Amino acid sequence: MSDEIVYDFGYRLRQLREERGFSRAVFAKKLGVSKETIYRYENNVQDPSLDRARQIAVLLDTSLDYLLGLDHIYAIKIPDLTKEQQTALNNFLRAFTTKK
Repeated sequence: MSDEIVYDFGYRLRQLREERGFSRAVFAKKLGVSKETIYRYENNVQDPSLDRARQIAVLLDTSLDYLLGLDHIYAIKIPDLTKEQQTALNNFLRAFTTKK
């Protein structure tokens, strides 16, 4: 991603929506808006309300910070892990992120 795109809400929304396999129509239905509204969000013609942006983040399993360009690293949310699974995943990730 170029620096210009990093701060582009619409670009990030479209990218995540497509990665999740949602068409505009399906995503719009889940949000309770028209597919034209999703088009306007993705093309930065219209900004969603804070409540709608929160709904978008929940549906796409991401953070508002990432969608809004405040965080440049995509956060992965993995719900319903047991304590043992959380520990195993943290140890696995730590092996790849710890500087030596």
